[in-house]
Amino acid sequence: MDPKLSLAIDVLERVDRRLLDPASEAAVWPTGFPLLDAELGGGLRAGTLNLLAGAQGEGKTTFALQMARHSARSGRPVVFLSFEIEAEALLQKAISAEAAEQSNHPAPLNVAQVRAAFESSDNNGRGLFERLGEHSGGIEALTAVSAYAHRLYIHRSTTTQTTLDVIAATVKDVLIEHGTPPLVVVDYLQKVCAPDHLLEEERVTRVTEGLKDLSIEFECPVIAISASDRAGLEPGTRMRARNMRGSTSLAYEADVVLIMSNKSDVVARHHLMYGANNGEHFKDWSVVTIEKNRSGRSGAEVEFRKHLDCGRFVAQGQVVAEKLVDERIYTE
Repeated sequence: MDPKLSLAIDVLERVDRRLLDPASEAAVWPTGFPLLDAELGGGLRAGTLNLLAGAQGEGKTTFALQMARHSARSGRPVVFLSFEIEAEALLQKAISAEAAEQSNHPAPLNVAQVRAAFESSDNNGRGLFERLGEHSGGIEALTAVSAYAHRLYIHRSTTTQTTLDVIAATVKDVLIEHGTPPLVVVDYLQKVCAPDHLLEEERVTRVTEGLKDLSIEFECPVIAISASDRAGLEPGTRMRARNMRGSTSLAYEADVVLIMSNKSDVVARHHLMYGANNGEHFKDWSVVTIEKNRSGRSGAEVEFRKHLDCGRFVAQGQVVAEKLVDERIYTE
C-alpha cells in the first residue's frame, strides 16, 4: 500500500495516542511571539510552507532568526539556509539579542559591539569569552547561545549550488541526527538554485512547490523569506502577497503568508498629522499582517517594536490600534 495513503481511523488513533502520552509534543512550533502564535493557532505547523515577505531593511532575517532561536532554545533543531548572511554574522545577531533579552541594562550589547569582539585583531590572546565579558550581559548572552548552538545548523547557501535536493539532504541529515524534524528557514526563496533554462516565474514555481513538498515529506514547518517585486517597493505602497516576486504559486502554495511593513509607511495619514511627534515613533514598529492562514483567521494585523541594532524584535507585541491604508498618496 502507498505509504502516503492514510486510513482515517489510523489517523484518529495516532492523534489519540499522542494526546494520552505526556511526553509527546503536538506538531506545532511556537514562533516565540505570543500574539502571533495566538493568531496562528499555536504557531507554525508541521508540513506547512510559511512565507515571510516585506520591504528591504524591515528586519525579515532578524524576525526569522528570532523564531529559529526560540525553536532551538526550546529543544528543537533548526536548519537555517542563509544565501546572504554568513554564519558569524547571524551568530552576532543572536548573541546581541540574547544580551538584550536577559539584561535590564539601559544600553544593551549591540550587534556592532559583538561584531567588533568577533573581528578584533589586537592579538593579545583574549578569546571570545574575555572580549564579550567587557560588556554588560556579554558572558550571559554567549552562554545562552552556546546552550542551544548544537541544535542550530547554519547552511552557507549559494545560488549556484544550493538546490532543492541539497536542502532536502541537509534536512534529512539533521532529522537523523536528532531524531525529530527541524524547523527549516530559507533566506531567501528566490535565491534557491533552479535550472538555468527556466524563466523566473517557472523557477520560483518549482522552488515553491519543492519547499512545500519538503515540508510535507519531513513533517516540518518551512519558513521561506520572499523578495518583493518592483511594484511592492514603490514609495507609499503597502506590500501585499501579490507583490511577492516571481510567481502566483507563492501565495497559492503557501499555508501562511506574513507581510512585514514599517508602521510609518502604512498608517493612515491623520495619525501622522495629528499624533505625537508627527508619527515619528511609528518608525520603531513593524506591522506583521497575516495575509493567509490555512489553520485559522486571516487578515490579523499585529505589531512589534524593532530593536534591529540589537538583532531582535520585542516579542511581546500588540494588536494594531490605528487605521492602516493600502497606499499613501503624497501631495506637495
